[in-house]
Parts: sequence; structure tokens; C-alpha cells
Amino acid sequence: MLSKYIGRYMDLELSGNIRVYGNLIEESADIIVLYTGEVYRYVPHRHIKNYSFPIIDEEIEGGADQEISESSFRKMLMNAKGVFVEILLSKEKPIYGYIVGIMNNYFIFHSPVYKTMFISMEHVKWLTVCDNEKGPYGLSKSEQLLQVSSLSWARTLEEQLKKLTGKLVVLDLGQHHMDIGRIVQLKDHVIQMMNAQGEVFYVNMRHVKSFHFPQ
Repeated sequence: MLSKYIGRYMDLELSGNIRVYGNLIEESADIIVLYTGEVYRYVPHRHIKNYSFPIIDEEIEGGADQEISESSFRKMLMNAKGVFVEILLSKEKPIYGYIVGIMNNYFIFHSPVYKTMFISMEHVKWLTVCDNEKGPYGLSKSEQLLQVSSLSWARTLEEQLKKLTGKLVVLDLGQHHMDIGRIVQLKDHVIQMMNAQGEVFYVNMRHVKSFHFPQ
């Protein structure tokens, strides 16, 4: 549908009131590739609410000359494995680091800030390839990847959460007071958790974008 607009400047609104702009470089069945003038952004179709092709005063140069390969979502994740990337899960809260494993419906991500994270594929608003020579915060890639948790990885996000029963976890970067607690059990896609005061609360795991655990 968008193939006739390849090379055009595109203005998109994503779910969560997120805006993204750039030249449309490529489209596949489940993802589009935008070039912002500085970086490539890979945006899943499922999060696009609306878009337009405004006329701008200055054209963005450079992107159309780049070769972008394997642009389906899963293949994009595979190509980005071990590369310094930016992941956006919610507005104005990007995370930086490296994809270190890809499972059925989630991937394992190492962040220098949050350490080993488990991220739902369903909730990725965009992935941006960064300058792989520098690394996040100027830190050594090899030293960072040595810190990846040795915890074995389950096939699905639900199975991974079940493996952490009894452990303290942080959901969605801990932005809400009900995002931090100890997992009591997980049943029928509902996570039963306990907060610092010993109170039990419940979270619908279908809305969980990511989780990590203090190390």
C-alpha cells in the first residue's frame, strides 16, 4: 500500500501519542523503515495510528542511497542482534543497549542501566540502529555483554515470567507504583504480585511491555 510513497517524507502518529518523522525507505508486511536524516527507524505497522506525507522545505538526504535488507519485524530483530540500538516502548522513554536473544514472542535485551530485560515484541513502537562504534554511554560492548544474566530463557514471555515466581521484578521500567513487586503466581495471563507492604495486586500481562529484575 505504501510502496508508491517510497522516498517521500512521512509524518506518523503511533499508539501512545508518539510522533515520528522521516523519509519512507522501505515497507514490508509488518514493518516500515524511516530515515530521519541521522538514523534509521524500524516501525511496526501495528502501532501506526495515522500518517500523512507533508511537503517540507528541505529534503532529507542520504537515506534513499542506503541498502536496507530483511525488513520484516523478526528478521529486523535478528539483524540487530549484538548491535547498539534504541528501543522505544512508551513515549519519551527510550532504552539503549543490545539485543542478545530472540524467542517466540519476546526478546532478551541488555541495558547498561536496567541490565537484563525481557521485552514483548508486541509493544515495540520502534527500533533505531545507533552508532555501533561508540556504544551506549561510551561503554565497552564486550564488557556490557559479559553482564547478561545467566538465567535460562523460556520460549514465551509467559513461561519466562512463571520461571521468576517468587522473585522481585520491575515491570515497564517501574513507572507506576504497581509495576514493582514479587511474583506470587501467573495464571490465565494475570500476574499475582506482592508489593513492599505485603499487599497483593494483579496485573494483566498482555499490557506488560517489559520486565527486568534487580541484580
